[in-house]
Amino acid sequence: MISAFDDYCVHQTPDYLRAPGTTDRNFYDRYFFCGYHREGDIIFGIAFGRYPNRHVEDAHFSVAVNGRQSSIHASAPLSHDPSVAQVGPLKIDIVEPMRVLRCQGEEQGIAWDLTFRAITGAIDEGRLRLERDGLAFIDQTRFMQYGSWEGTISVDGTVHRIDPTLCFGLRDKSWGVRLFAENHTTAERGGQIFWMNVVTLTDHGYSVIRVIEDAQGQAHERTGYYAPIYPSPDDVPIGETALEPVDDWHFDLDFAERTRRIAAGRYSAQLRDGRTRRFTAQTRGSFWYAGMGYNHERWNHGLGHGPELVVEREDWDIDAIDMARLDRQMLLSVVDVREDGRLIGFGHTEQLLMGAYQPFGWDEHGYVDL
Repeated sequence: MISAFDDYCVHQTPDYLRAPGTTDRNFYDRYFFCGYHREGDIIFGIAFGRYPNRHVEDAHFSVAVNGRQSSIHASAPLSHDPSVAQVGPLKIDIVEPMRVLRCQGEEQGIAWDLTFRAITGAIDEGRLRLERDGLAFIDQTRFMQYGSWEGTISVDGTVHRIDPTLCFGLRDKSWGVRLFAENHTTAERGGQIFWMNVVTLTDHGYSVIRVIEDAQGQAHERTGYYAPIYPSPDDVPIGETALEPVDDWHFDLDFAERTRRIAAGRYSAQLRDGRTRRFTAQTRGSFWYAGMGYNHERWNHGLGHGPELVVEREDWDIDAIDMARLDRQMLLSVVDVREDGRLIGFGHTEQLLMGAYQPFGWDEHGYVDL
């Protein structure tokens, strides 16, 4: 079926652009956004995904504020036009590619109108391929970008102003094949994963360090970089080339009582020129990715919800979250960042820590417990 993008010279296969180049039912194309006040008093997230071989698309908005996390989930049959990122009331507009995007929606007492303005270039994070028994279960490409947020969020009549001098966050765009819907994030349900991102905006610039390790602590991926900050979206390059690579990094973590939720960390990043940057991070507030559908028991990405649009609201008290639930293991925590005791910036950690991990003495029996 023809769509508006077929008028551009951007095709990669003989088919129309809306048709993926594979029949793998786990092919996807997705936006992800997170944002937070640097004090951690308000944290929000937005996700939109197309799953063409499942004939479905979904979108989510979630905000954690005043001790509660409130979410809107929406799912609908796949749109014929891949240029429209909208499911029911949830909409994403590309105002200027790789520089300015706008996210809007209003449903069941929750409303948001938020503009993301990039302060870094779009950073190519390459292709990630993970295998089990010689067969790939993840094969995806992604770019990331950090920026400021401006706008409003309203929850049950209370309006929260989002100040671009105080509110920042990450967005990524990824596509390829990965596990979702009826599947779990790990190669099989009950499998092992140790995945952590540490994202900072400090006196040294913007940085990301990331690790994916197996149960023995052997790395599938242990990488990172520092990137320059730009004063205006007009100055932001479409693709960032001035990265300062991190060759290796190490961490030591503290956890909230009787859970695997990271409470604090000590990190060291070795740069390619031989310098080492050491910093600590202390959690200010947390946000659970189930609010954006990740691993959600009902709203996991790519699940079909019937032949019509379905929209639901969900709320939970943050203090009452059951950290033994599998769909509460993927989360973000806003952090203060210090170097030699001096506050140098802020940022966030992302984590999904399940199953055995020998460096911390975790065995397969605890699974999500310390």
